[in-house]
Amino acid sequence: MGNFYDWKNVTKTKLYSDIITEWQTLLDNKNHKELVYHSFLQKTPAIFLTVMESYLVVSKLKLGSDYETDFVIVEEGYSDGTIYELIEIESPHTILFDRKGKPTSKFNAALQQIRDWKRYLINNKSEFRKIFPTASTKIIKDSKLRFKIIIGRRSDNLEHLEKRRQIAEQENIEIISFDRLTDLAKYRVSFFEVAKIYAAQMDNISYDLRNQLANPFYKCTKDSEWRSICKKGHSHIYTNLIEDILKIRTYNEYFDKYKKDFG
Repeated sequence: MGNFYDWKNVTKTKLYSDIITEWQTLLDNKNHKELVYHSFLQKTPAIFLTVMESYLVVSKLKLGSDYETDFVIVEEGYSDGTIYELIEIESPHTILFDRKGKPTSKFNAALQQIRDWKRYLINNKSEFRKIFPTASTKIIKDSKLRFKIIIGRRSDNLEHLEKRRQIAEQENIEIISFDRLTDLAKYRVSFFEVAKIYAAQMDNISYDLRNQLANPFYKCTKDSEWRSICKKGHSHIYTNLIEDILKIRTYNEYFDKYKKDFG
């Protein structure tokens, strides 16, 4: 990038506030389809989808020829190897329960999608190892995979919230509303100036590369790009393949604005 950036102060800028406002405006517009929200998250994953120790998100990762994830968050898991969170999104305007309190067809379809992913990976261990290099290929117990559904808006219906919680426990997945993503962005205190992965290997990686990896304006990685990285088979993606990650990275238009104001 040519110089270092102070990512710690990004959350204090008007630019960051404007990004959140743009997101909230999208959420409030009931005319938008799911694709609009996917597209926005695809270009802002570090702001709305990730937490600490995750600097890469894959969009539209294919599982065989029949299934496709919306997002996969790649998280450093240290001695556990890399951890992957597979995400299915529905529209923020989706209703989870009907008037009788039963799950709606769209909610059931999202749940079935997660079940299908699990079944596919259980039955295709060789493909699992190719696209999710990590320490274990277990799916049900002690898995290095997590599963999440992002659906609907925040509800104050206590009965529906309890039913959602029960379903999440039964299916061993996390179910959250789109408003949780807003909270993650709004209440994020700061980003790290350099990627914070606490491993001995990171001590040998230059400040410049770690500063680049921490850039919160990266866009999601594509299916083909991810496969070009993970075919090397490392169970610790960030410490071993940081240069490969940065080589394929692209950045959103907000980074251009940030460089103009603060570069």
